[in-house]
Amino acid sequence: MNLDTLLKQKRPVITDGAMGTYFTQKTGFSIHECEWANISRPELISEIHREYVKAGAQFLRTNTFSANTKSLGRPLADVLEIVRAGYRLAKEAAGCQAVAAADMTAIYPRGDEETDLLPEYLAIADAFLSEGAEVFLFETLTELSPFDQIADYLKKKKPECKVLISFTVSPEGITRLGVPLRRLLDEVKPHRELFDGIGLNCGCGPAHILKFARELLSYSRQYLSLPVLVMPNAGYPAMEENRTVFDTSPEYFSHQAVRIAELGVDMIGGCCGTTPKHLQLLSRLIQKKREPLAAVTTTVTAVGSLEKSAPRESRFAQKLRKGEFVMAAELDPPYGSRVDKLLTACRVLQNSGVDIVTISDSPMARVKLDPVVCGAKLQRETGMEVLPHFCCRDRNVNALRAMLLGAQCENIRTILAVTGDHVPELDRGYIKPVFNVTSAKLMEMISQMNQDVFVDSPFTIGGAFNPNVANPKAELARLEKKLKAGAVFFLTQPVFDEGRISTVKEARAMGAKMLLGIMPLVSYRNAVYMNNEVPGIQIPTAYVNRFSPEMSREEAQRTGIEIALEIAESLRPHADGFYFMTPFNRAEIVAELIEKCREM
Repeated sequence: MNLDTLLKQKRPVITDGAMGTYFTQKTGFSIHECEWANISRPELISEIHREYVKAGAQFLRTNTFSANTKSLGRPLADVLEIVRAGYRLAKEAAGCQAVAAADMTAIYPRGDEETDLLPEYLAIADAFLSEGAEVFLFETLTELSPFDQIADYLKKKKPECKVLISFTVSPEGITRLGVPLRRLLDEVKPHRELFDGIGLNCGCGPAHILKFARELLSYSRQYLSLPVLVMPNAGYPAMEENRTVFDTSPEYFSHQAVRIAELGVDMIGGCCGTTPKHLQLLSRLIQKKREPLAAVTTTVTAVGSLEKSAPRESRFAQKLRKGEFVMAAELDPPYGSRVDKLLTACRVLQNSGVDIVTISDSPMARVKLDPVVCGAKLQRETGMEVLPHFCCRDRNVNALRAMLLGAQCENIRTILAVTGDHVPELDRGYIKPVFNVTSAKLMEMISQMNQDVFVDSPFTIGGAFNPNVANPKAELARLEKKLKAGAVFFLTQPVFDEGRISTVKEARAMGAKMLLGIMPLVSYRNAVYMNNEVPGIQIPTAYVNRFSPEMSREEAQRTGIEIALEIAESLRPHADGFYFMTPFNRAEIVAELIEKCREM
């Protein structure tokens, strides 16, 4: 049995249903044991595969969905053993009645780590090839990359192999990062020669996925000419005694899935929550159809083809785009909810001619007033443009998206995306870091929302850059990734050493608008503390020695301003703007600096 033969039949190819949720339902074991069961309980996995074949499935997915080092927490050698065993079990169960497909999905790094995962993907692909795999399914994807590279790799190593790709969207038609289905399909379009089928799975129950299946079919017929695969969930899950349970009846699922089949899809099956019973009823209903199922003829407008009005820009964004020198000043939100002093500081900065006020997001993982709430209050009451920091440490993707919607609602149009400081070891037993995405991924998410949700008034995206690091090449590589993700400008750590200018020059040569950090020191104690206890900041001894413990507050403040102005003058030719960190929210210091820097 091969896939081409199956696709030539008059009715849709029936795929299998869920493995993980059915494994748990059938055995009571944790879903986390599912892939390892290829080794520890091979007879159980074989039994599940055979149940699906008996139910009418002609397309079996290997039990390898989470077979990767990140999901299983096992070394690659163990993962590859699981992969090879998984293919053998599916192939044996398929026999001559079905096709066994090597099943792969996205590997998600843990926390905020940035790792090149392509070598692991290719090692998994090679493990499948070593067992004779001829059909590959990349499923439950939210973006094309790096599966275009993996498909290209497979086609070069085994030109006759078939590669199918399947995306997942929510009932709203978007991925977890806010990317709409049409944009995903547009990404596939230039690479269509690498694929032999395209589909949708997971994310939705059969009723909701119907309209997206119709959209996918129409798009494929017009632009891709690829067979279409649809595998909805049984419905939507509930939690019972810490277990995921799907209550949708097989009868309901099968009748809804037939509606999808009647659109003219080439392959139909099930995903999470479905069982052999669901697929058996679906198979019977499809077999009862006397006539070949119809094909849709509706048309789809490609993304980007509609005329759109020019987006509105913030004043800060306009200045950046025009190449004007900009000034940003940071204010630290309070530990409490009162912002009276912050409003006063904001007005002082506003009167000095600052272009934008930045609001930090619980720096050093110490809780402070939410930066969007704080920024919105300042902007409403003063008219000053604000730049809230968005930290990935404390929020998952849903929370970040909700925060972006809130910022947009409050007419905030500039965002600084940061990964965030780590939670101190002392607090880790109580405070759990999230790091669902890195700052670069958050930038990608904002860029996508700019194209689809905030088209008329998109966010201008900023990032952080540290020219003081020991390995500037690595920092520049991260900057390049952020630029590709949509970042326009960067705020740097305080620059006290002119020797760091070469790194800044390289960053600007890459197209980054650089706002160089200037932190006025206010006392000897402050200088010593910043130099020794704050990560990422190094203050030359010559500057520290210009202070003394015996100085009055006024003398120390004057010395700090003099040093900051000297630094600003040396940095001015190499910057697109300055980013002033306001010490202890003493806005009068930064206001004086801004006024004098305007005269340079």
